[in-house]
Amino acid sequence: MNILRRISRDKSGQVAILFALSIIPLVAVAGFAIDFQQTVKRKAKVQLVMDSAVLAAARVKQTGASDAEIRQTVQQFMDAQIGGLGGLDCDPTSVTVSNTDEEIDASILCKQTTYLIKVIGREDMPFRVNSASEYGIDKVDVAFMFDISGSMNSSNRLTNLKAAAHEAIDVLLPAGAPPELIEDTRLAMMSYNGMVNAGEFFDDVTGTTATRTYTHDVVTVVPGSDESDEGDLLDDVTVGLYNEDNNELIMEFGDDAVLAVEPDQLEYLAIAVTIPSGSDLEGQDESVWLRLRGDERHDQTENGSPYSLFGDSGGNFNQHDWEYGEYRLRIRVYTEDDLGGSRIYNRRIDFEIVEAVAETTTTDTKSYTLTSTCVWERDGANRFNDTAPGPGNYLSHRQAWFIEDDSYSDGGYWEVGHPSRPNDSKYDGDECRSHSIVELTNNRDVLGNYVTSLTADGWTAGHLGVAWTWYLVSEHWKTVFDGDAEPLAYTEPDSAKAVILMTDGSFNTEIFPGQGSSDQQARAICDQMKATEVKVYAVALNAPQAGKDVLSYCASGSDYYFEPESAAELTEAYRQIATSISDLRISR
Repeated sequence: MNILRRISRDKSGQVAILFALSIIPLVAVAGFAIDFQQTVKRKAKVQLVMDSAVLAAARVKQTGASDAEIRQTVQQFMDAQIGGLGGLDCDPTSVTVSNTDEEIDASILCKQTTYLIKVIGREDMPFRVNSASEYGIDKVDVAFMFDISGSMNSSNRLTNLKAAAHEAIDVLLPAGAPPELIEDTRLAMMSYNGMVNAGEFFDDVTGTTATRTYTHDVVTVVPGSDESDEGDLLDDVTVGLYNEDNNELIMEFGDDAVLAVEPDQLEYLAIAVTIPSGSDLEGQDESVWLRLRGDERHDQTENGSPYSLFGDSGGNFNQHDWEYGEYRLRIRVYTEDDLGGSRIYNRRIDFEIVEAVAETTTTDTKSYTLTSTCVWERDGANRFNDTAPGPGNYLSHRQAWFIEDDSYSDGGYWEVGHPSRPNDSKYDGDECRSHSIVELTNNRDVLGNYVTSLTADGWTAGHLGVAWTWYLVSEHWKTVFDGDAEPLAYTEPDSAKAVILMTDGSFNTEIFPGQGSSDQQARAICDQMKATEVKVYAVALNAPQAGKDVLSYCASGSDYYFEPESAAELTEAYRQIATSISDLRISR
């Protein structure tokens, strides 16, 4: 502007003439750059629209449409998408349908109106766009993974996911498609949060039943009566229990004694009284009178020590069969034989003969029955591959175990969850949703109803979702998914396998932390899955960076990874994935 002002004040005619002559090429150069940039943008837009148009036409072709209908589809799509672009004038689209090559070719010539270079007589900039798509039908097995953790309830994410999934079903299994397409395209679906509901496949993948009863024996120790109680021993006399077989003293006892005797010992016991050294009675005793009362009655006079209750023969105690019970024993000591002279001692003691019982235990069996078809991951050597389930390769499941605690009236309480994660409600196993697995099928109603039924809650065990999408298409899992749902062999000619992973969060839950976090386990599974040439598509919906990182890692390439931020972008992502899986490839 300063230059223009100086020129306007300059009275020299030469300067004005020179400026007038130079301004035209300057404007032409600047105008060309601007108009060219606008034309390049419009060409890119038309190219994108045409790519979509031929793909849409290819899907219509799969339904059995005529060539005329295909040409009409392309033209209508082009008119709807570029008709409102200002300054753009396009000829009718040229469309060629090759039934031999199974290809649709399209071409269009457009002219973009110029704005600045009109000063040099250039009214428009022409450009041509070409595109083609293939509509060949191959056998495809596809498994969808849907994140149904609690965060999917925010911002209509679950609602948007359902709409996008329905769109993908329509692309992969178009309504009215020819039988060969329907027969050769099968879809499977699974959803996960902190667990996966294995449904009817639970028995096969865990080696146990959906309804199972756990038991635990609470063992209580019952003290025995195998120890005798000597009671209050007497001061001046000694009362002894003897083994009459060998006259050996078993024990001394006194008032209120308890004599624990085994049943086979009852016939070999003897009771006898002696005067211990140092007693006031020592040297004065010549005879003793013993009276037994209770469950048995007996009186005995003895003139020699030891003074046996049932006498002796040749120095050996006489045999007597005792009975269990309570007894009283009167002891009187005399200074002469046969109870003569003075009575110098008179005392009664009470005692009891009981059965000797060893310490015993009682067992109280506790039981807990639960019904659940939900699973966590598996551990062991095959934790990251697609080896079929079996002994040593089963998926972990909800369990119950008993914690003994004497403060509980029942002797303890039951815990439910997984033993590797005790005392943690995050892993108690009740967050699993009711919708189960859908094995490979081409039934649109089954697939559509499953998507519609999805609800969200709980944590995010993403590695478990990754594993199950692989299982659903793995040739090794035909022992679980059989019949019409049996996955194709990896070497099946003209076939493809693909999985579509989806999450809106970070992988944050695993039952076996010793084998890595959920994120780390997911990456290990993806490595081995991609090694089998399964194509991995990944959709990170409004996900944090950690979620984006793991899905980006798992995807088979940058063209297989999507980061939609809106409902429209999510639907478009699933549409593009479905189109790619359908082998509808842009071949321009």
